[in-house]
Amino acid sequence: DDYFSALNSIYKDRIPGGADLVTYWFEKARAQIESGKAQRVGLVATNSIRGGANRKVLARITRTARIFEAWSDEEWINNGAAVRVSLVCFGGHPSPASGRGGEGARLDGQPVAEIHADLTAGSEISGALDLTLAKPLAENTGVAFEGMRKDAPFDIEGELARQWLLLPNPNFRPNSDVLKPSWNGIDVTRRPRDGWVIDFGSLSVTAATLYEMPFQYVNAVVRPVREKNNDKQRRERWWLFGRSNEDLRGATQGLSRFIVTPRVTKHRVFRWLNEGISADTALVAIARADDTTFGILHSRFHELWSLGLCTWLGKGNDPRYTPTTTFETFPFPEGLTPRDTRLPSPSA
Repeated sequence: DDYFSALNSIYKDRIPGGADLVTYWFEKARAQIESGKAQRVGLVATNSIRGGANRKVLARITRTARIFEAWSDEEWINNGAAVRVSLVCFGGHPSPASGRGGEGARLDGQPVAEIHADLTAGSEISGALDLTLAKPLAENTGVAFEGMRKDAPFDIEGELARQWLLLPNPNFRPNSDVLKPSWNGIDVTRRPRDGWVIDFGSLSVTAATLYEMPFQYVNAVVRPVREKNNDKQRRERWWLFGRSNEDLRGATQGLSRFIVTPRVTKHRVFRWLNEGISADTALVAIARADDTTFGILHSRFHELWSLGLCTWLGKGNDPRYTPTTTFETFPFPEGLTPRDTRLPSPSA
């Protein structure tokens, strides 16, 4: 902890939160070039250097130097461990696009005019545009969310859930209040597992105890796990999900259905979930019930955009969809943005 605290203190204005440890070496090398102590640098990192918080470190490099050669996505096998890596060489002056001079570059062995911070020289959808400059759009905010993060074994089988649905409670409320069908990425891309989850929402522990069988299960199975958790809030609020997702709950309230897509999948697919189904953290939930939004998300335009703005994960190099970088930045057609397709509130 002391080591990382020291790193954060030294690099707090240069390395964004959530960036991988390897990015500190990239920034240290950039600073050496800027100060004249080095001229050119070549480094190897996992291919996640191209996306998310890591990409901001490469963006900083392109503002003070230039990436003159890169291999964006290569296999790397070492002692049986197989990963995907990026090789990045940088130094000298910024690229010609900045208006401050420079010369051509080589990307994946091919000559290009410029290499962007995502280790591309453009894409099928953008041409020579630098998609790393895309920003979240106000009309897209508050719509897409990561699904429910449980951080403990709140899942139960469908057969058991259906038995509990028939049982009475001291508060005269049905167990359907806290028992929900649960979908994850496998349910979307394959067949539904018939998985359920115990979700007490934001109930106090006193209120939760009145749902007798679900609470007894959580007390016996979840509580021992949570009491070992290093996070104080998760230990003390052991009967609740690790993240409450109040924004997602509020955004989908009153909708008869909403859209989901797996966060990580080889093929980008979207699917409707009916009201009352819990979207797992492996999904991104999009709080819209209209066919227009559903159709636009399935379009080739959105697929290309998501591939251009996504990060990549694992040996299979599967694209990862995020609410911020791939949904909130997407330019929906005028008049058909998520703001335009929002249903009126019940009080409106």
